[in-house]
Amino acid sequence: MRNLRLEISRKIFHVVSILFLLVPLYLWGRYSITILMALMLVVIFPISYFKIKNRFTLWFWQIIEWVERDKNLKMPARQAFSLAIGMLISSLIFDEKILQISIISTAVYDGFATIFGLLFGKHKFPWGKSLEGTLGGVVLNAMALTLIIPINYAVIISIFIALVENFSNSNKWFLDDNLLIPVLSGVCSYFLLK
Repeated sequence: MRNLRLEISRKIFHVVSILFLLVPLYLWGRYSITILMALMLVVIFPISYFKIKNRFTLWFWQIIEWVERDKNLKMPARQAFSLAIGMLISSLIFDEKILQISIISTAVYDGFATIFGLLFGKHKFPWGKSLEGTLGGVVLNAMALTLIIPINYAVIISIFIALVENFSNSNKWFLDDNLLIPVLSGVCSYFLLK
Protein backbone atom coordinates (compact mmCIF):
# COMPACT_ATOMS: atom_id res chain seq x y z
CA MET A 1 0.00 0.00 0.00
CA ARG A 2 2.86 2.42 0.82
CA ASN A 3 4.38 1.80 -2.60
CA LEU A 4 1.08 2.58 -4.30
CA ARG A 5 0.66 5.76 -2.26
CA LEU A 6 4.28 6.74 -2.90
CA GLU A 7 4.00 6.16 -6.64
CA ILE A 8 0.74 8.10 -6.91
CA SER A 9 2.23 10.94 -4.83
CA ARG A 10 5.34 10.91 -7.04
CA LYS A 11 3.28 11.08 -10.21
CA ILE A 12 0.98 13.82 -8.95
CA PHE A 13 4.09 15.84 -8.02
CA HIS A 14 5.50 14.99 -11.48
CA VAL A 15 2.36 16.22 -13.29
CA VAL A 16 1.91 19.42 -11.28
CA SER A 17 5.58 20.45 -11.22
CA ILE A 18 6.07 19.91 -14.95
CA LEU A 19 2.81 21.60 -15.93
CA PHE A 20 3.93 24.54 -13.79
CA LEU A 21 6.62 25.13 -16.44
CA LEU A 22 3.84 26.42 -18.70
CA VAL A 23 3.58 29.55 -16.51
CA PRO A 24 7.08 30.95 -17.20
CA LEU A 25 6.80 29.74 -20.80
CA TYR A 26 3.64 31.82 -21.33
CA LEU A 27 4.97 34.82 -19.38
CA TRP A 28 8.56 35.03 -20.59
CA GLY A 29 9.01 32.62 -23.51
CA ARG A 30 11.03 29.51 -24.12
CA TYR A 31 14.32 30.83 -22.81
CA SER A 32 12.79 31.10 -19.34
CA ILE A 33 12.60 27.30 -19.46
CA THR A 34 16.22 27.17 -20.61
CA ILE A 35 17.27 29.30 -17.63
CA LEU A 36 15.16 27.34 -15.12
CA MET A 37 16.46 23.99 -16.33
CA ALA A 38 20.07 25.22 -16.35
CA LEU A 39 19.63 26.52 -12.80
CA MET A 40 18.15 23.21 -11.77
CA LEU A 41 21.20 21.40 -13.11
CA VAL A 42 23.70 23.84 -11.64
CA VAL A 43 22.10 24.25 -8.21
CA ILE A 44 20.20 21.06 -7.42
CA PHE A 45 22.52 18.51 -9.01
CA PRO A 46 25.42 19.30 -6.64
CA ILE A 47 23.05 19.24 -3.62
CA SER A 48 21.95 15.76 -4.62
CA TYR A 49 25.27 14.37 -5.82
CA PHE A 50 27.29 15.60 -2.86
CA LYS A 51 24.38 15.07 -0.45
CA ILE A 52 24.63 18.61 0.91
CA LYS A 53 22.32 18.82 3.90
CA ASN A 54 21.91 22.11 5.74
CA ARG A 55 19.21 24.65 6.50
CA PHE A 56 19.37 26.04 2.95
CA THR A 57 18.81 22.63 1.35
CA LEU A 58 16.19 21.35 3.79
CA TRP A 59 13.36 21.99 1.29
CA PHE A 60 15.08 19.78 -1.29
CA TRP A 61 15.52 16.86 1.11
CA GLN A 62 11.91 17.17 2.29
CA ILE A 63 10.72 16.82 -1.31
CA ILE A 64 13.08 13.85 -1.83
CA GLU A 65 11.74 12.16 1.31
CA TRP A 66 8.18 12.71 0.08
CA VAL A 67 8.51 11.58 -3.55
CA GLU A 68 11.68 9.58 -4.14
CA ARG A 69 11.72 5.80 -4.38
CA ASP A 70 14.00 3.99 -1.94
CA LYS A 71 15.96 2.43 -4.80
CA ASN A 72 16.79 5.92 -6.14
CA LEU A 73 18.15 7.31 -2.87
CA LYS A 74 21.73 6.51 -3.94
CA MET A 75 21.41 9.38 -6.44
CA PRO A 76 18.27 11.32 -5.43
CA ALA A 77 16.42 13.27 -8.12
CA ARG A 78 18.28 11.52 -10.95
CA GLN A 79 15.10 11.39 -13.02
CA ALA A 80 14.54 15.09 -12.37
CA PHE A 81 17.98 15.74 -13.84
CA SER A 82 17.08 13.70 -16.91
CA LEU A 83 13.95 15.84 -17.19
CA ALA A 84 15.98 19.04 -16.84
CA ILE A 85 18.33 17.95 -19.63
CA GLY A 86 15.40 16.97 -21.87
CA MET A 87 13.56 20.24 -21.27
CA LEU A 88 16.77 22.24 -21.66
CA ILE A 89 17.43 20.64 -25.05
CA SER A 90 13.81 21.13 -26.11
CA SER A 91 13.79 24.78 -25.04
CA LEU A 92 16.91 25.45 -27.12
CA ILE A 93 15.67 23.67 -30.25
CA PHE A 94 11.92 24.18 -30.48
CA ASP A 95 9.59 27.18 -30.55
CA GLU A 96 7.05 27.93 -27.79
CA LYS A 97 4.20 25.95 -29.39
CA ILE A 98 6.25 22.76 -29.67
CA LEU A 99 7.72 23.31 -26.21
CA GLN A 100 4.15 23.48 -24.85
CA ILE A 101 3.46 20.10 -26.44
CA SER A 102 6.66 18.69 -24.93
CA ILE A 103 5.79 19.98 -21.47
CA ILE A 104 2.20 18.75 -21.57
CA SER A 105 3.16 15.34 -22.96
CA THR A 106 5.92 14.81 -20.41
CA ALA A 107 3.64 15.75 -17.54
CA VAL A 108 0.34 14.22 -18.59
CA TYR A 109 1.31 11.06 -20.47
CA ASP A 110 4.07 9.94 -18.13
CA GLY A 111 2.18 10.86 -14.99
CA PHE A 112 -1.20 9.45 -15.82
CA ALA A 113 -0.01 6.33 -17.65
CA THR A 114 1.70 5.27 -14.43
CA ILE A 115 -1.32 6.11 -12.26
CA PHE A 116 -3.71 4.25 -14.59
CA GLY A 117 -1.31 1.32 -14.78
CA LEU A 118 -1.01 1.08 -11.01
CA LEU A 119 -4.73 1.36 -10.37
CA PHE A 120 -6.19 -0.54 -13.33
CA GLY A 121 -3.31 -2.43 -14.98
CA LYS A 122 -4.27 -6.04 -15.56
CA HIS A 123 -2.57 -6.78 -18.89
CA LYS A 124 1.20 -6.41 -18.48
CA PHE A 125 3.67 -6.14 -21.31
CA PRO A 126 6.87 -8.21 -20.96
CA TRP A 127 8.81 -5.03 -20.04
CA GLY A 128 6.53 -4.27 -17.08
CA LYS A 129 4.21 -1.55 -18.38
CA SER A 130 0.49 -2.23 -18.71
CA LEU A 131 -1.94 -1.91 -21.58
CA GLU A 132 -4.39 -0.03 -19.34
CA GLY A 133 -1.74 2.45 -18.25
CA THR A 134 -0.63 3.03 -21.82
CA LEU A 135 -4.19 3.56 -23.07
CA GLY A 136 -5.05 5.82 -20.12
CA GLY A 137 -1.95 7.91 -20.80
CA VAL A 138 -2.72 8.17 -24.52
CA VAL A 139 -6.33 9.24 -23.94
CA LEU A 140 -5.57 11.83 -21.24
CA ASN A 141 -2.56 13.20 -23.10
CA ALA A 142 -4.55 13.53 -26.32
CA MET A 143 -7.32 15.31 -24.42
CA ALA A 144 -4.82 17.72 -22.86
CA LEU A 145 -3.10 18.39 -26.18
CA THR A 146 -6.42 19.20 -27.89
CA LEU A 147 -6.39 22.40 -25.87
CA ILE A 148 -3.58 23.64 -28.11
CA ILE A 149 -3.55 21.50 -31.29
CA PRO A 150 -6.12 19.66 -33.46
CA ILE A 151 -7.24 16.27 -32.16
CA ASN A 152 -5.74 14.25 -35.03
CA TYR A 153 -2.25 15.59 -34.24
CA ALA A 154 -2.87 15.18 -30.50
CA VAL A 155 -3.68 11.49 -30.96
CA ILE A 156 -0.68 10.83 -33.21
CA ILE A 157 1.70 12.57 -30.80
CA SER A 158 0.18 10.71 -27.83
CA ILE A 159 0.57 7.32 -29.51
CA PHE A 160 4.16 8.19 -30.44
CA ILE A 161 4.89 9.22 -26.83
CA ALA A 162 3.36 5.94 -25.62
CA LEU A 163 5.83 4.05 -27.81
CA VAL A 164 8.74 6.15 -26.55
CA GLU A 165 7.74 5.70 -22.92
CA ASN A 166 7.14 1.97 -23.27
CA PHE A 167 10.58 1.38 -24.70
CA SER A 168 12.49 3.78 -22.48
CA ASN A 169 14.75 2.48 -19.75
CA SER A 170 15.15 4.42 -16.51
CA ASN A 171 18.21 2.36 -15.58
CA LYS A 172 20.20 4.26 -18.20
CA TRP A 173 19.99 8.06 -17.95
CA PHE A 174 20.20 8.54 -21.73
CA LEU A 175 17.18 6.26 -22.19
CA ASP A 176 15.14 7.72 -19.32
CA ASP A 177 11.61 8.70 -20.37
CA ASN A 178 12.02 12.07 -18.64
CA LEU A 179 14.82 12.86 -21.09
CA LEU A 180 13.32 11.22 -24.18
CA ILE A 181 9.70 12.38 -23.99
CA PRO A 182 10.39 16.15 -24.06
CA VAL A 183 12.88 15.85 -26.91
CA LEU A 184 11.11 13.22 -29.03
CA SER A 185 7.64 14.71 -28.57
CA GLY A 186 9.18 17.94 -29.85
CA VAL A 187 10.70 16.19 -32.87
CA CYS A 188 7.41 14.42 -33.65
CA SER A 189 5.45 17.67 -33.25
CA TYR A 190 7.91 19.58 -35.40
CA PHE A 191 7.43 17.19 -38.33
CA LEU A 192 3.65 17.02 -37.88
CA LEU A 193 2.95 20.71 -37.42
CA LYS A 194 5.47 22.38 -39.73
